[in-house]
Amino acid sequence: MAPKKPCTNGFMIFTFEWKAKYGKQISLRDATAEAGKIWANMNMEERSPYNEKAKEEKVKMRKGGDKLTCVGTSISQMDRHKFELEQKEKQIKRIIEQTVRNSGKDGELEHKAYFFITVNYFTKTIKGNVYIPAELSVCEYSLKQGVSRIFHTLINPGTNVYGHQYEAQHHSETTHNLPLPPNAMGDENLGTIYNEVLKFLGATDEYPPLYTARENIHIVVSVLDFLKSDIRASNITLNIYPIQYLFYVMKESTCEQGELEKPKSFHITDAQFERDCFEYQSGIACQFHEDKDRSKYCTQSIVTRWGYMFSDYMCRDIAVPLIAGRHIPQNTNLEAIITPAPANCSNTNSLVSLATSSNYSYKVVADSELYYDDNETTVSSSSDTKTSYKNNFPALGCRKKIPTPAGQRSRSSMSRRDCEEEYYSVLTEDIRPELNPWATRSLRPQPPQPDDSWFIVTSNRSRDQDNDAGSSIHSFGRGRHLPSINEFNANTTAPGPGRLP
Repeated sequence: MAPKKPCTNGFMIFTFEWKAKYGKQISLRDATAEAGKIWANMNMEERSPYNEKAKEEKVKMRKGGDKLTCVGTSISQMDRHKFELEQKEKQIKRIIEQTVRNSGKDGELEHKAYFFITVNYFTKTIKGNVYIPAELSVCEYSLKQGVSRIFHTLINPGTNVYGHQYEAQHHSETTHNLPLPPNAMGDENLGTIYNEVLKFLGATDEYPPLYTARENIHIVVSVLDFLKSDIRASNITLNIYPIQYLFYVMKESTCEQGELEKPKSFHITDAQFERDCFEYQSGIACQFHEDKDRSKYCTQSIVTRWGYMFSDYMCRDIAVPLIAGRHIPQNTNLEAIITPAPANCSNTNSLVSLATSSNYSYKVVADSELYYDDNETTVSSSSDTKTSYKNNFPALGCRKKIPTPAGQRSRSSMSRRDCEEEYYSVLTEDIRPELNPWATRSLRPQPPQPDDSWFIVTSNRSRDQDNDAGSSIHSFGRGRHLPSINEFNANTTAPGPGRLP
């Protein structure tokens, strides 16, 4: 709705004030008539306050007031709000960077604990944009211990979603599939749930921040405010930060500590985070969602998968041994996971991290040969028998290299010219392939002609061959030049598409 036009005289200001106090139920026309009778009996002293207000408004109009949008919002106010949000975002990024960098300087990068949180909701109210909570999960994660603790609970808000039944039913059926209130599952004591979350964080004076997906921060804040509104809840506000930026800063720190190349920008880590490689992992959700086959939307599954993604992307940078069920899913074959040395490592006798479920030690992979970006790095063993393997895919097992028979050249050492000479050496001049496919069309078998035909076609096969052989290859393929056989051995660059030499 567009803003009201500023009043230009004292009588209109008096009319609006009188209507707001005494004439709320009558129209503006009737209010103007009634206020006019009162205004006529007022002296100049009584009218002066209203006339002064009218003068002030006229001065503001002459100076040029704030520009407004089509809905009546001040543009300067919107710019101020946008600036405050940008400053708040920068402050949050500085806090995350300072937290991670300080832990790296103190040597506690892999031991620093972070808390991940996510929620599910039934619906969002139209008035106030309040999200009605349905499920909540918080987990504690560190690079050393992985996902060590998880707090999960279903929430019964205790109120019917009047006016939002269809939206709530549709959202539930397409996501978490939890029953709607008043048949909702979980705890009805909202204040107790909030206090349990504070207890799970385990802080005495200052509670650590919680990290969630950037696009869900406003939902988590709304759900926590909904729980905190209960009279039994503690009046403590928790800070919610974006987990994507934590993902980026921690990757930078692990690369710096492991002397590896850092990601160019946060867009690379955001794309890695959005992949969610463990999205369809079973056995990490709550029992309800496992039975309903909706583990993908379970909050317990989501925070656990976040921990797995952190571990999968960063633990090998600083050679942290993986623990099944904490860093990676429980059913993962740890013996097949190998963390190779960097490609630019100068030590040829490098140690390769081999993590097992019982022994997290560093072992030399016997008789293996590792290749990184065409740089060969050999891992030697104490065995007398030397066998070469190509370990391009360590997780899938090594593949033996087929030895080259005596007297033959290795296939990898042959150049393109050698391959062409070997190929054409076994061909005779009669069957040597022609680059122009139209030149060999007369050599194709022709279909037999019927016994009785209305058309008599005289064919001279030798003449057709001569005509085809004498035709210019420059007329083939929309004016495109085709090289001859001799041009394979020439060190010249062929002309571009559609150009004649």
